[in-house]
Amino acid sequence: MSAELLFKELHTQGVIGAIGQTYFELNGLKTLVRDSSVVGNMIQEWLKLFMHEHQIDFRVTPNTQDFPDFFMHPTSNELGLLEVKCFKKSPNFDVANFAAYCRSLLTNAYRLDADYLIIEYLENNDGTIVIKRAWLKKVWEICTTSERSKVKAQWKQGSPVNIRPATFYSQSAKYQAFKTRKEFVLALKSIIDVNPNMNHIQKDWYKKVSSLYEAQTGNQI
Repeated sequence: MSAELLFKELHTQGVIGAIGQTYFELNGLKTLVRDSSVVGNMIQEWLKLFMHEHQIDFRVTPNTQDFPDFFMHPTSNELGLLEVKCFKKSPNFDVANFAAYCRSLLTNAYRLDADYLIIEYLENNDGTIVIKRAWLKKVWEICTTSERSKVKAQWKQGSPVNIRPATFYSQSAKYQAFKTRKEFVLALKSIIDVNPNMNHIQKDWYKKVSSLYEAQTGNQI
């Protein structure tokens, strides 16, 4: 019933180190798929089959583009939220759209407790992929600051577009992941407060998110 159970089962069943391939077949023609975004989607589809096979309860959102990828609680949409991210070589995926994520916390502050299953894979010359490592992290454990701003992000025309991950598994990385939920939320606030494109949510943003999080989870940020 939890992301922790899925994570444990992936290791128990020897998925770390497993070798696979992704193909697309149409009208009798089959081609090897190497596009990293497609491989990530295929791994996510495979996870559904894996959870069915090992009797791990999960639900998906009606719109596959919505957050999260999986609900790991049988009935609640506020507990057991799980996002899946895949990468090869280095983590360069989008954690979330910056503005949309900050707005969402004003109504769904419990999103701060979502789990992120992160899978690293290698691609061999013959097109096979190898699952190298996997982590189960909270959002603040995969995000960091950067030379430009308090939260590492992709920027366009002076505004943050997508939150980008830290090299969270490296102890020697110049910028380490946030240590606490509160540290992460305050870092978001510091960008919101000075970004003119976000003035519609600037007023008391942190206070509102903090109060709502406590109301929804019973805990303090």
